[in-house]
Amino acid sequence: MSRHILVASRDKSLGELAKAAVQTLEYDVVVASDLSLALYLANKNMPDLVVTDEELIGGTGFDLLSELGNDEELNVIPIIFISKESTNSTVFEHATKLGAKKVIPKPTTIDAFFLELMPHLKFEAKSTNQRPEYSPE
Repeated sequence: MSRHILVASRDKSLGELAKAAVQTLEYDVVVASDLSLALYLANKNMPDLVVTDEELIGGTGFDLLSELGNDEELNVIPIIFISKESTNSTVFEHATKLGAKKVIPKPTTIDAFFLELMPHLKFEAKSTNQRPEYSPE
């Protein structure tokens, strides 16, 4: 089963940061800089997590939040909204009202981003009867 994270941002470095943050996990990171592409990919892939910021081509992250929130199947996807300003309560209130699970300032390190993503990622427990692939036995 493939797991997906959708990063919707005009800023390409955000997608690269997300890819680096989850590189050791079994997640595919798909990046969309355009609002319509982000909506298409959300419908097509049903991602496990969406990360967006304020700036998209053809719209905003708020537009994406609104569109995903209005869709019965997609409104269950957790969304992390990245704000340009860490202390802007208006952005925080607006994003959470539209359905963002968390609003964070733009992360500057892979580790910081990983810690923000971690609570929203899904992990399947391995069966206790199954040996790990790396076992020398």
